[in-house]
Amino acid sequence: MLILDEQILLNQLAQGIVSASEGDAWFQAHNEDGRRRLLLRLTALILQASPRQEDAAVAISEAGLKQTLTPSVLITKPDLKVQLAKLVRLPKSELPQVFKLLIKLLAVADGRRRRNKPLDLVNHWWHRDLSDPKIVNDIKRTKGS
Repeated sequence: MLILDEQILLNQLAQGIVSASEGDAWFQAHNEDGRRRLLLRLTALILQASPRQEDAAVAISEAGLKQTLTPSVLITKPDLKVQLAKLVRLPKSELPQVFKLLIKLLAVADGRRRRNKPLDLVNHWWHRDLSDPKIVNDIKRTKGS
């Protein structure tokens, strides 16, 4: 399970509040087990955001990845839940691309959800304005880190 600070950062990356280069550096600072743990939790966040099959192509494009890369190929196949599990188990050298792709997939799915459904600011802290340090500090204070 991720600590709250990691959950906040992943959501900030998906929302474009924290730059992709900062996110990449943060991800690279973890050892292989830590990277896989982060990717596994990221897949859970993605599934909560109710991604659609067509989101995969958008995420690949926005991540700037080739469609022929293994992570890109896997994410476009049917049964996204199964494909996400496969992504986490790819060789170590592919994990940075997987991270970039999954952040974009979360951004696409969560972005659509934010546009189409009313936000639940009470029960879903990640729907609050994570660009506001006061709100982030309040989340940390009330949800515990």
